[in-house]
Amino acid sequence: MPRTRLLLAAALPLLGACRPDAPPEAPPRLKPLLETLPVGYRPFNRQDTLTSYWAPDSLLTDSLFAFTLAQRSQVLLRVQFVPASAVAVAQLDTLTFRRPYIPLDQYSRPGYQWDFFPGRNAEPDLAETPGRVPLRLHMQYTWRLALTEYQRWPPSSSPEPHGYERNSYLVDYPFETAATARASDSVVYVRAVPMLADQPRPDTLYPYYRSGLHHQRIPMVADVPDTTRHALLRLSFRVLSHSAD
Repeated sequence: MPRTRLLLAAALPLLGACRPDAPPEAPPRLKPLLETLPVGYRPFNRQDTLTSYWAPDSLLTDSLFAFTLAQRSQVLLRVQFVPASAVAVAQLDTLTFRRPYIPLDQYSRPGYQWDFFPGRNAEPDLAETPGRVPLRLHMQYTWRLALTEYQRWPPSSSPEPHGYERNSYLVDYPFETAATARASDSVVYVRAVPMLADQPRPDTLYPYYRSGLHHQRIPMVADVPDTTRHALLRLSFRVLSHSAD
C-alpha cells in the first residue's frame, strides 16, 4: 500500500474521534405569562386525592392474594395558578424550563418522576333527544400526568443505582404542558397552554343508530388552545399514606 494511503487510513479514526459533540437540545419556546385567567378558559386550580396499590412479588405470586388497605398509597396532588407578577417576587424567573419529557436513563432514578403525556384525550359529551337523535356535540380535551415513585433496589438485589417502580398515580388535566422546571421531588413548575372552553366549531356530521345507521349534521363546540400565551402552574403533592413493605 502506498505511504499516502497508509497515512490516510491511520488518520481516519482520529478524525472520527475529533467530531464535535451533538448540539444541545434547543430550549422550548416560552410565551408571555398570564396575570389572571380570563373568563371562558378552563380553570387550573384544583386538588386531587390519587391512589395506587403495590405489593411485593412474594405476595403477588400467591393466587389467593387480594389487595387491602395495607397495600394502598395515597397522595394529595395540587395545581395552583401563578400570576405573572409573582414570578420575579418568588424568584421563579431563575428556573430553567425544559421540554416535558424524561430521558430514558432517568426513568428509574430513585424518587418521584413527573411524566406529562404529549397526546391529548378527547372527552365527548353528546346532547340527544329522547329518541336518541343527536342534537349537539361538546368536546373537551385533557392530557395525562403520571406521578411515579421509584425506590432503590436493595444492595444485595442489584448493583445498579436505579430503582424499581413502587407506585404510580394517574390524573388527567385540561391543559397541555409546554415546558417544565423541576424544583424538587414534590414540586414542579409547568408552563401550560391554556384552553378556551366551548368554542363554536364547524358543524360535524355525526353517525348514529336508529333502526339502522343514520348521519346528521349537528352543531359542535370544543376546547381550543390559546397558543399566544402560557399559564404558569405550580404542581405539588404530599403523601397521605404509604403502602407497607
